[in-house]
Amino acid sequence: MPHSRTPSNAPEASPGTVDFWLYEHTDLVAFLLVAIGFFLRLREASGTFLNPDEALHFAIANQPSFSEAYRASLTLAHPPLLIFVMHFWRTLGTSEIILRLPSVIAGSAFCWIFFRWLKATLGPAAALVGTIFISLLPPLVVLSAEIRQYSLLLFFAASAALLLERGLQESSAWRIGLASICLWLAMLSHYSGLLFAAAFGIYSLMRMVRNRPPANVMAAWLLGQFIAAAIIAYLYAVQISRLKDSGLAQQAMSEWLRRSYFHRGHDNLLTFIFGRSFAVFQFVFGQHVVGDIAGLLFLVGVVVLLREKFVGQPSTPTRQFGMFLLLPFAVNCILAIVDRYPYGGTRHSVFLAMFALAGVSTCVVWAVRRLIFAVALALSMIAACYAFGFHHQPYIPRDDQDLTRMRDAMQFIRTQIPPDELILVDYESDLMLGHYLCGQKPAVIGVSDFQSFRCDNHQIISAAPLVWMFDAQSFPKIWDEFVAKYQLRPGTHVWIVQAGWGAAIAPALEHKPSDISPEQQRSFGHNISAFRLTVAQNSVALKK
Repeated sequence: MPHSRTPSNAPEASPGTVDFWLYEHTDLVAFLLVAIGFFLRLREASGTFLNPDEALHFAIANQPSFSEAYRASLTLAHPPLLIFVMHFWRTLGTSEIILRLPSVIAGSAFCWIFFRWLKATLGPAAALVGTIFISLLPPLVVLSAEIRQYSLLLFFAASAALLLERGLQESSAWRIGLASICLWLAMLSHYSGLLFAAAFGIYSLMRMVRNRPPANVMAAWLLGQFIAAAIIAYLYAVQISRLKDSGLAQQAMSEWLRRSYFHRGHDNLLTFIFGRSFAVFQFVFGQHVVGDIAGLLFLVGVVVLLREKFVGQPSTPTRQFGMFLLLPFAVNCILAIVDRYPYGGTRHSVFLAMFALAGVSTCVVWAVRRLIFAVALALSMIAACYAFGFHHQPYIPRDDQDLTRMRDAMQFIRTQIPPDELILVDYESDLMLGHYLCGQKPAVIGVSDFQSFRCDNHQIISAAPLVWMFDAQSFPKIWDEFVAKYQLRPGTHVWIVQAGWGAAIAPALEHKPSDISPEQQRSFGHNISAFRLTVAQNSVALKK
């Protein structure tokens, strides 16, 4: 069928109407949306102290040499690309806003690439609606304003998808080669990039079979897939094989990511598939009802594409594109069922956002028809998410994460805690004190027990990395082990400092039947606290 400026999904776009203006200025409007998204991300990234995960990523990257940073990165549950970026980026500065800038820039660039991808496949209307969602949704803004891997992952994944479409449209071997490079970088950004690679490989194979491109294009694609397979093999050998049965992986499956894995004998398979699938949309939108509605819109959008009822760009087969939107969900869900990767309302599945929002945008444009009304609907959904949204855990309210609270806490430690009194911290607080009290000390690798280090004239004892956060139930046992290991005498004063996502065990300890009695409690917001304990006469150290 002949190509026109306004596809048949919105035939009402006549000259002189708002719809026509939007079609004529799609790029400009999309650029303004991305710019707004950039400033939202920049604001989110400024004025707050690093959370424990951010502090961990920087501490791993903040090694004396590139090779040491690489070796340290192998202890993470992520590929090394972000660590490499941060290792070199730190030369520009180490303030919070500077350290978060790579994520802010990559997250904003992803929004623009996403717009170009949808415009090249589904046309300008769906692209514009999709850009509203991808640029402004609160969870995506927050996630791309932290020192995390997701902005890089989404940027390179969207770039690979766009370059594939352009390469096939133009029979360009070099564009296919660039798409492969972006695919490799997505895989090296985050392990969900491997899931994207699986879906991308299947979809690109279908397109190669359908398009029958020239031999040089096919050769470029085959070489890209071969190197992608080699990268997977390398990552498995050096990192994944060590992580999959580690204590961290088992802890994630049984505790903080338990709902995102299928547990045989406990979970119903169909309930898990549908529940976790809709949880993806609840996570992306940050609102339960709007997320469920978006999930339904996605399903309708995919059906519309599969039945070829949507007119996108002539070079894109809508049926195969609809399958491409479904494939990542299927891959992720299958891996969760076999206990290999979490699926659902978690940031680990955020790579699904680009596919989810592409499907939602398809449905909105197909159903509403008038572009101005489609834009209004998208903005209304965004407004509802800001007005009635929920925060994904773990979460620190912005007021509690204000930099002044961290500065006040560090000043308290320096001036109010005597240098001859020990400080005991959990692992997340070790990372925070290492960054803010100890001059951004590099992470120490290979520690499996208590770790002692001295900084700013204080002796600090950190629990093992698996003790990520003290809680009132397990702390008495940790306290006894600590007192015994360091042979502390009765009457010895020890300060417990907590900073991060959980920092409020003192009130709970007061009500536990034990010889632990918190004294001199101080709080700096709800996420930084300090209190003193005194070793009792009946301590484990005395018994030994």
